[in-house]
Amino acid sequence: SLDARMPPVASAASAPRVAARPSALRRDHPRSRTTATTKPRASSAEEGVRASPSVSPLPDFASATAVVWDVDGTLADTTDLGFASTNAVLLEASLPTITLEQYLRGTRYATPQRLAWHATGDIDDPSGEALGAAFDEHYIALVDDRTAGFFPGIRDLVRRIASGKSQAVLSNACGEYARKVCDANEMIDAMAAVVGADEVPDVKPSPLGLLSLCSSLGWDPATCVYVGDSPSDGVAAKGAGMMSVGCTWGSHDANAQRGRFDALVDTVEELEALLLGR
Repeated sequence: SLDARMPPVASAASAPRVAARPSALRRDHPRSRTTATTKPRASSAEEGVRASPSVSPLPDFASATAVVWDVDGTLADTTDLGFASTNAVLLEASLPTITLEQYLRGTRYATPQRLAWHATGDIDDPSGEALGAAFDEHYIALVDDRTAGFFPGIRDLVRRIASGKSQAVLSNACGEYARKVCDANEMIDAMAAVVGADEVPDVKPSPLGLLSLCSSLGWDPATCVYVGDSPSDGVAAKGAGMMSVGCTWGSHDANAQRGRFDALVDTVEELEALLLGR
């Protein structure tokens, strides 16, 4: 199905315009990422939360016993790291480099699929395995709290959640990378498990990774919330029977996420209001 494969886009010209992150979440970078206008901030957490058109009323997120996080674009601001590492690997393979828009569009795929798509336009091209392995080696070595720092406010929110709920991570990147990012941000101990795409039966948008994670931890998926930023995150959560929240400060704006998640949030304050009922 279309939901299962998340159809590729042929070129940057056909990709949607990249939306700016809310100013409260934008970290300082030497390079400007976008010229789009930042969306107006909601006057309160409750006013900013948007339900999916297919979900009414909103699920009771605060009743969840566990929160499962995506990493890139959700917990951590890693766009510069991933974009630069992708082009470094493509150059090393004598392949054309990509634009930022192409990189962001590709982040809905697991690493081998994404690199295959950048290189050939086909997510199933066999070249993705070797390119993906080269990418992992390159960018894992560069992870620290500067290149892969958590978005402002996220670290404090993780700590507040830890006082009353369990937490874990499932990323479409490799597990070694996901654990290094959490460790660099001093949040590894807050997670019951940190798992990557290479450690689960199938990558998102398949629900099998989330189901496998919940099974290994003894969690009921129906009482868990998955928080992500990619359409594939929302599709995976729905397939696993989990509640889901989409964060618009990552690689995919609200238009790309709409209909995939139970609710969308623009700020950490809105996310906290959903998860903790505050």
